[in-house]
Amino acid sequence: MRKLRTSSILAVSLSIALFGPLLPVHAVTATPVATSQAAVASMMSVYGIQLGMSSAQVAKILGNPVRKDPSTTGVEWWIYNKDLRHYIQVGMQKDKVVTLFSNGLQVNLKGIGIGAGTDALQKAWGAPKSSLDITPTLKITNNTISHPSYAQNNQIVTFSIDQLGGNKVAGVRISTPEHFSTIAMELMYPIAYKALPAQPVLTDEQRKQAAHAVEKENFDLLNIARSRANLPLLTWDESVAAVARAHSLDMVQNNYFNHVSPKTGSPFDRLKRAGISFGYAGENIAYGQLDGIEVHMGWMNSAGHRQNLLNPHFKQLGVGVSYKGTQPFYTQNFVSR
Repeated sequence: MRKLRTSSILAVSLSIALFGPLLPVHAVTATPVATSQAAVASMMSVYGIQLGMSSAQVAKILGNPVRKDPSTTGVEWWIYNKDLRHYIQVGMQKDKVVTLFSNGLQVNLKGIGIGAGTDALQKAWGAPKSSLDITPTLKITNNTISHPSYAQNNQIVTFSIDQLGGNKVAGVRISTPEHFSTIAMELMYPIAYKALPAQPVLTDEQRKQAAHAVEKENFDLLNIARSRANLPLLTWDESVAAVARAHSLDMVQNNYFNHVSPKTGSPFDRLKRAGISFGYAGENIAYGQLDGIEVHMGWMNSAGHRQNLLNPHFKQLGVGVSYKGTQPFYTQNFVSR
C-alpha cells in the first residue's frame, strides 16, 4: 500500500476590544432496508436514524429538514437545527443515508453520549486501533483517542473529542466505509491505500453553494457550544459574513494564510472599511479541515480560537469559506456592534 500523510490543522485567532479591556482571544424508531433482523439490530442509531435508511424513512422519523445543504463530498446534508439541544445532520446520497453527525443530548452509542470522558469511551469501545482498515483498498493510521474512529458492522464511527473541555465526547459521525474512505484525508488521518476512491467533480458554482452551506453549519455548531457554556447565542450578520468571505477568497487568490492581508490589512481594517462599527471584534482563520464540523472542533481544541468562540462580549458572527481547488479556507469574524 502507498502511504499518504495529511497536513496538520492550521488555524490562527485574533481578537480586539475597542471599548473595554483587551480579551485574548425528535424520536421514533423505524426499520431500515437490511438483509436480516440481525443486520438491522447491529446498526448504530442516532435519533432513530441509521445508515441505509431512505429519505422517506428519515422524513417519517425526523420530519422535513430545516435545510438541505449541498456539500463537496457527494452527500446532501439534511439539517435539523430547530432545537440546538438535539442537533443532527443526515447525509443523503442516492436516496440513502451514508453518513450522519450529531452532538445532540440524546446520543447514546453503547452507553456513550455527549459529555462522556475518553476513559469511559475506551472502556465501552476499547482503545482505538492505531491502524484501522476501512475498505479492502484503504486504511487509516495514527488513529488515536484524541480523534478516534472505530469499525463496527460495516460502519465507521468517529467521535469528536473536546480536548480542552476535559477530554469529553463532543459529537459523533457515523459513515459507511465507502463514504468514510472519501473523507479520511480531510479528517486529518494519514492513509495507506492501494487505490484512492473517486472524488466528486464540482463546478465553481456547486463549490460556492457548498461553501455557503458549510458557513451556516459552522454557525449552528458554534451556537450549540455557546449554549452549553451558558453564553448568549450569536446572531448571523450577513455584512460581517461578506467581510469573512472576502478574506478567505483573498487568502486563496494570493496564496497566503494570515490575519493580515497585503491588500486589505487587518481584520479590524476590513470591518471598518465595510462600514461595520464595533466595540469588540475577533477573527479565527483555518484551512484544510473537511467541513464545518471538523474546523469547529479544531478551533475548540485550540486555546486562542476557543476564547473567541466562547467570548461573552461577542454578539454577531459572519463565517466565510472559499476553496482553493478542493481545499477550504475558513474565516470567522466576530463583532459586538
